[in-house]
Amino acid sequence: MDQRLIDLYVQRGRLRERIGVQRGQVARELAPLGAALHTVDRGRALLHQARLWLSAHPALVTTAVVALLVWRPRAVVRTVRTGFSLWRNWSRLREWANVGLRVL
Repeated sequence: MDQRLIDLYVQRGRLRERIGVQRGQVARELAPLGAALHTVDRGRALLHQARLWLSAHPALVTTAVVALLVWRPRAVVRTVRTGFSLWRNWSRLREWANVGLRVL
């Protein structure tokens, strides 16, 4: 075999070994991120199931909302106000982030 070809194979083996080590390092460093993303995925799945259940049982949801409005109207108004405030702040933050990222 040509010596140049042998050198290329040796270099290729070394590069593959370095790549394997780097992949292991990245996997170890990103493990906490993987756990956090797994938690987010579980939360999204739970929200999806809740949305499906709510759409499948509109009478129960309506009854619960009416009962809350009758028994605790101040709490409902306070919760709606807080939810609207959070939604508005989130929308502004997303808009700010989109504009800021476009500038970069």
